[in-house]
Amino acid sequence: MRDVRVFYRKKGAMKFVSHLDMNRFMTRLINKAKIPIWFTEGFNQHAYFNFAVPLSLGFEGQYEVLDLRIITPDYSNEQLVLDLNKASIPDIEFLDAKEPILKMKEIVFAEFKVIFDELNVELAEKINGFFAREQIITQKTTKKGGTKDIDIAPLIKKWVLKENELTLILTAGNENNLNPNLVLSTFFESEKIAPVDYSVIRTMIYDKNLNPFK
Repeated sequence: MRDVRVFYRKKGAMKFVSHLDMNRFMTRLINKAKIPIWFTEGFNQHAYFNFAVPLSLGFEGQYEVLDLRIITPDYSNEQLVLDLNKASIPDIEFLDAKEPILKMKEIVFAEFKVIFDELNVELAEKINGFFAREQIITQKTTKKGGTKDIDIAPLIKKWVLKENELTLILTAGNENNLNPNLVLSTFFESEKIAPVDYSVIRTMIYDKNLNPFK
């Protein structure tokens, strides 16, 4: 029995599938592909797999990570990718499978591409000014259902605006997971302007040294 880390893309119509439904989808896909996967023990047995950082509804992902536990020793990583793609759909594309190097808890950052439908010079200047602030205060919902003020500026590792595309590197993982939608909604509210349409692609997941998570 061995652990395998699978890398895949989630795109197109699948970006509208929630994380909970992705669990169901992946269960059916693994069964359809007849992957020799390990099942949890106990009364309610189920196929063991583990996603890295859940992808928000409406986001595409170019570097998604799924951990599996394979029970057949001679079942190769190449065959695993081949079987998954045969059973999959076009909007879920499996890219590679490798032995895990890092633990899930070592995910620290995620990179996003925010693509605006339209971005004029005035709005671009306001975006640049917003990210140049020393403090960016927003409200976040607490576990008890209330709200509290937080400064998200320290959670923004990097930002680059080029033409109509904004690249963000934000904290990710279990402790500090900053959603780009929260960043953008804070921008529109603070500038008192109507939100404009945009799409989001998560392009990479990083460790603490900004190396791709592997």
